[in-house]
Amino acid sequence: MGYRNNKNQFRPRPPKGPVKLAFGLVASKDALPIVPVPPAPIEPLPRQDIVGTLVLKKVDFSRSPAIPAVYLDRILKNVNKVYQEGRFLSGRSLMDYENEELNVSFSYDQMSVDRVKGLDRNERAWDPDKKLWRVFIGCFDEILDILGKGTKITEAAFHAINEFCKTKYYAHLARSRMGKLIVRESWYEELDMENDLPQIEASVGSSAEKISARQNNNSEKTLEPVAVKPSKFADLISGFTFKRKPYQHQIEGIEYLLINPEAALLDEMGCGKSFQIACTLALLFQTKEIERALVVAPMSLIKTWQEELKLATEIPYTVIGGTTAQRVKQLKSESRIFVTHYEGLRLEEEQLSQWLSLGKAALVFDESQRIKNLEAKTTKAALKVRNSVNRCIIATGTPIANRPLDLFAQYLVMDKGKTFGIRYPAFKNTFCEIDIQKFQVGRRTIRVEKFIGVRNGEELRTRIQKTSLRRLKSEVLDLPPVIYKDFVVELKTEQRSMYMQMRDNLKVEIQSMSKEQVVSEAANIMVRLLRLSQISSNPCLIHSEYEGSNAKLSELDDILDDVFADDTKKVILWSHYVQNVHRLVERYQEKFKSVCHTGEMSVEERQISVKAFQDDPETKLFIATPQSAKEGLTLLPRDGKMKADTMIYMDLSFDSGSYVQSQARFHRIGQTAERCLVLHLVGEATVDEYIRRTVIEKIKTATELLDDGLTSNASFLQTGSGFSREDLLKML
Repeated sequence: MGYRNNKNQFRPRPPKGPVKLAFGLVASKDALPIVPVPPAPIEPLPRQDIVGTLVLKKVDFSRSPAIPAVYLDRILKNVNKVYQEGRFLSGRSLMDYENEELNVSFSYDQMSVDRVKGLDRNERAWDPDKKLWRVFIGCFDEILDILGKGTKITEAAFHAINEFCKTKYYAHLARSRMGKLIVRESWYEELDMENDLPQIEASVGSSAEKISARQNNNSEKTLEPVAVKPSKFADLISGFTFKRKPYQHQIEGIEYLLINPEAALLDEMGCGKSFQIACTLALLFQTKEIERALVVAPMSLIKTWQEELKLATEIPYTVIGGTTAQRVKQLKSESRIFVTHYEGLRLEEEQLSQWLSLGKAALVFDESQRIKNLEAKTTKAALKVRNSVNRCIIATGTPIANRPLDLFAQYLVMDKGKTFGIRYPAFKNTFCEIDIQKFQVGRRTIRVEKFIGVRNGEELRTRIQKTSLRRLKSEVLDLPPVIYKDFVVELKTEQRSMYMQMRDNLKVEIQSMSKEQVVSEAANIMVRLLRLSQISSNPCLIHSEYEGSNAKLSELDDILDDVFADDTKKVILWSHYVQNVHRLVERYQEKFKSVCHTGEMSVEERQISVKAFQDDPETKLFIATPQSAKEGLTLLPRDGKMKADTMIYMDLSFDSGSYVQSQARFHRIGQTAERCLVLHLVGEATVDEYIRRTVIEKIKTATELLDDGLTSNASFLQTGSGFSREDLLKML
């Protein structure tokens, strides 16, 4: 019997006492144990052979007439365009070649999958192990038609397709598929833009002509010949009295800057850009091409510019800076050259614009990556001041610190849009592959743009080369090679436990978040990632009372002891955390007479540290943040006896620009060592490994765009704010 509860629902009554089961088998004591029978093994399906339909149908294609040369050239040209553009993409859609068949992978899209399945069954097969499609090479044009723009073709696939296009098999296909064989030419109309850009002017037989020739030779795609006309500047330079003997590439650079009123000097750090520009200004004053000049530089380089101007010319200059009252007084100066920092430019844009408009003027932006953000107040001030001059020079060794988008604002200031136009959205759509995601957070729709890769990379590189001058240290200077070495350090005991606890907590939180929540909590997540990096570098940065082991610090002690076994050595040590710098200085002060260099120090204090490292033989260790000492400084001893040829990174950040710039502090003119050594202390199985890999990938892409991939140091990834949920989990 049952009973009814208060909700009038029937429920069976529970049994009273133990229940005896009257079913099942009870084994006797003498019975053999029951051994489960394992299921029969599932034999894997036989690997499907990928065979061309013509072969399967035994079609005699050996007698097919060749494809007319005009069509074959168009096909190969368009395949080459896809390949060249793919070099700069991260490879969301990838076409590789292995075992005489194409391996095709792409982000899941039901329509694309259905279209691939629409190929003949013998010409495509899904590989569940590799998670990709195996496709007959004769279907390459249809695959490109399916995948669309943004497809990356590997080098192996590119060469295989080129060879296949010349076969009789492909010629037979052409009779019925000529429409698709001309591979979506409309995709690449943007690559065939009219080259209406101003050419670099050069004098007959001059060094500027050699520069243009070198740029043409370095580019895979032959550029248009430069306009050549006689120039007076070669003789002018030869008659100029240099107070410091210039290198040949510096003479070429000066001539280039004299000839071109709108110029981008993108020489690699350490090639002497400020020297070239200072001499150029002196010559322009001498020939009365200009009557006044404004130099804008980071605050840390003001002293450097004062020294360069003193060497180049006797024309007096005034530094604009300090308090409001001091700036007002300085702006009333009769000097023909003003030098200011970027903050001073923003504060005094009206007065500086008026001063420049009083005569023929030149404007210089040193380390012009400071004006890469089009929305920043400093960039807007730079654009306003630029309207008052007829000559403008931008100079930087890292014009692409993170993404090609960094170029637009710098070039807009330099030439008012002649190189890349005046519309930022048009530039972004033409040269950047952007993945746009929309998330609903409450009532708000958040639109997130994630940079995936470079589009039209060849066109972008061509435009850069036509309107700028860039030389590498390896091309123009006899500098020692740089050797990179990673010291992978295993975190121990308390340090490891602290790291894993924070990492696991963050990982669990991210796993429980939706994509929308990851976007809304991006700032908080990046702070947590930063803390993981700090624990790997020095746990005391998180818990000041921490007294446990520090794996990186122990490794650093051993490295410094080894290096300083040679009494002639000096070392540069970097950490991105100011507190860490101070702790390291305190630790090594007595033993190595270390000096400090951080952004919170005054300019005078930083100059004292640099001078001590340059001139004092007892000061062997320079410890700094890359943000404070990455630009313009020369960290080389000046006595000719000591050598600073070793650089150590205690930790890294996602800022590849700081990484490259900081290394130029010792790999530059004046370095006499046989080789330079760059060491990275990398925490094993920590975010250090991901950051290191990301930085190298950024440098690789920037190098390919600027230098044609000739000296690659190492997919192109967005910085922290662009990480997806999957990226973050992979990092952890």
